[in-house]
Amino acid sequence: MTKRQRKNRKRINRLVEHWPELFNREKPQPLKVEIPDDLIQDIAIRELAFSAGALRAAVASYVQSPRYYRALMAGGARYDLKGQPCGEVTPQEQKEAETRLMVLNDRQKARKPR
Repeated sequence: MTKRQRKNRKRINRLVEHWPELFNREKPQPLKVEIPDDLIQDIAIRELAFSAGALRAAVASYVQSPRYYRALMAGGARYDLKGQPCGEVTPQEQKEAETRLMVLNDRQKARKPR
């Protein structure tokens, strides 16, 4: 595991620790649109030691994973901080997730030595 991968894993673990109803490494669910704003408000209310920059980096790591892309491709509800449905994944978002997953897979194939 590279240094970057370890750092991303730690970031995601912090998300899971603070918001277990929303974040799950093994079975991600589509997040509410603009969820970082809600998370920043929750951090302020709960007085958590989590900077806005670290939060955005953690969420970016989470939503750029193959599992998250697959969750978007499946469609269905998006979820808020409490793990409650609040919106739907659109067909356009499903298609974009499929495209991003294909690009990610192509990059991984290109990196693997033969």
